[in-house]
Amino acid sequence: MDRVLRAATRVFLERGFSATSMSDLVAATGMNRAGLYAAFGSKHQLYITALGRYREDTEPELRAIAHRALDRGGDGAAERLDAPRAVGDLLDVVIRHSKEGGFLVRAAVELADDPATMRRVQEAWTELERDLAAILARAVERGEMDAAADPERLARTALVFVQGALVVGHADEDDRRLADAATGLVELLAAHRPSATADAIRSQAPDEALLNES
Repeated sequence: MDRVLRAATRVFLERGFSATSMSDLVAATGMNRAGLYAAFGSKHQLYITALGRYREDTEPELRAIAHRALDRGGDGAAERLDAPRAVGDLLDVVIRHSKEGGFLVRAAVELADDPATMRRVQEAWTELERDLAAILARAVERGEMDAAADPERLARTALVFVQGALVVGHADEDDRRLADAATGLVELLAAHRPSATADAIRSQAPDEALLNES
């Protein structure tokens, strides 16, 4: 069944839901029409199942990067969290998968009015946004990003960039465009690091307790 799902996923990625016929799925999976209906119930349910399999194949790599970053920035950890680098690592995965067409993006565009599809798309977006926000919030807590930075807003910005990146990476023959944009986003996040000047001012400022005693 795993082979069948992977084959069906490739067809849906290449053609989309509406343009994929049961004959296409029969040819790709090697199962006859009756077998596909018996296993999945309908083309729509097979699509939903394939979407779930796509998430199982791609999201663990993203979650692993997020968890490694949070482990680096955990309580008592000496190593820098380096949130921009972690986001850059996530973008590297996205760029690699963008050539597959971005199943989630295509599903959101083509089946935006289908509750079953959009529930799974929204779940994926929410999980990625939550991981990004956790990384950025931890960086703020550790003083690696400016205290004025808004982790949730930055995470949402990165999420929207990721979805656009999946479209651009799939459609654009110039790989440099997406790579340059990813670098730009990482630099945008890096700009929220406390400046060396601000650090120097804080280090030289009189201790508040001493001021209160004077």
